[in-house]
Amino acid sequence: MIEVTEFVYYADLAGIAVFAATGVLAAQGRQIDMFGVIVLAIVTALGGGTLRDLCLNAHPLIWIADPVLLWTAVIAALFTFAVCRYRPYPRRALLTLDAAGLALFAVAGAEKALSLGFTPTIAVVMAVVTGCAGGMIRDLMTVRIPGILRHDEFYATCALVGAIFYVSLHGVIESGLLALITLAIIFTVRMLAIVLELRLPVFVLAGMDHPPRLPRLLRRLLKKSKHPED
Repeated sequence: MIEVTEFVYYADLAGIAVFAATGVLAAQGRQIDMFGVIVLAIVTALGGGTLRDLCLNAHPLIWIADPVLLWTAVIAALFTFAVCRYRPYPRRALLTLDAAGLALFAVAGAEKALSLGFTPTIAVVMAVVTGCAGGMIRDLMTVRIPGILRHDEFYATCALVGAIFYVSLHGVIESGLLALITLAIIFTVRMLAIVLELRLPVFVLAGMDHPPRLPRLLRRLLKKSKHPED
């Protein structure tokens, strides 16, 4: 059975590799050179964990204590850079990798907070911070509105739901199994949100004519109901 510290370490390691790749993919079309791409990948990969450790007062920071994590981000960035230089990638690849990174970092963030003796509420917050902060920094550095702030498909909500599930059953289900189930939940909810265009309601001032956009699945069903096949 894997130890808690081992789980946090390997989840961070996997999440770093995945998020480093998303940092490289997000640089496409932004006129960023190779050095800039690597910097973007490192910030994306390590930003969430760094902010988490600072909030939890966990010193030294995980990637300073273990430079392997930093090198993992660099190697993942170089590999992705080399592959994407010669082969185009579908947009779905970025979204899929991002969903996987979100799941890995969210679980690692919740587990680290719990292992340090923090309350379940703080663990949930740290799950969202760990999963979303790196992506926010990536979007800001590439002059995009962070996905967590846009009227986009569920993102932080996926980490929130998974983290609540994780802390609720922590100590009830074996930690390794619970982690795998939570990873699957976060990843699945995120991918379903992308496919079905699931979004939270938008804040609109009273009197403004901005009707909410229905999810794609509901639009298709309504269209079929108006134009039934003969």
